[in-house]
Amino acid sequence: MRRLFFSQTYNLNTSTQNIKMVMQVEDVLDKLAQLSPKEILGYAIASEEDAKQFYEALASKSGEVLGEFFRDLSKAEEKHKVILLKLHESLFGDTNYIVPEGIPFAETSVNVDTVANLIEAMRVALINEKTAERIYSHLSEILPEHRGIFSFLAAQERAHYASIRSHVEYLEDVTQGQPEYVNAPVEFFGAQLELYLGPRTRK
Repeated sequence: MRRLFFSQTYNLNTSTQNIKMVMQVEDVLDKLAQLSPKEILGYAIASEEDAKQFYEALASKSGEVLGEFFRDLSKAEEKHKVILLKLHESLFGDTNYIVPEGIPFAETSVNVDTVANLIEAMRVALINEKTAERIYSHLSEILPEHRGIFSFLAAQERAHYASIRSHVEYLEDVTQGQPEYVNAPVEFFGAQLELYLGPRTRK
């Protein structure tokens, strides 16, 4: 099986925690590359459910505008799971997918109570989205008859990544040099977020 997982690199914040997370993700992808298509597909299905719950948790902690953003992401991950379950049934005759043992999901247990925590959680989301894109790109190569589906899902994850990144950059910009914002409760800062409806990615 070709090691296509390593054909892409991350362009993320290089904090010690994120470097550690990237290394963990690389280890996960290395292990997945040794598995059968059915096992990788099972992992992808479970990952979509995990991502859905992650975004639902972030939505519950955020204000109206950002909360709606996370709810939309959660709905998208649920739709991805439905697509994958239908494909699993088509390929293997049922929806009883197998989640490989000993391969954890990307870390999602981020305690979000301050704006700093929210930014860190969104950086976790960036890593999760990039990981999902790489898995779908890999599946499109080993299951070429379903390349259209996996290419679509990979494109969706790239779009999620770009959208989340724009919000991360916005939050970093408005909190730079403002410790009262960085350390503020998410609820307190929520009113400020409502003033900005369309953060744009830096050029």
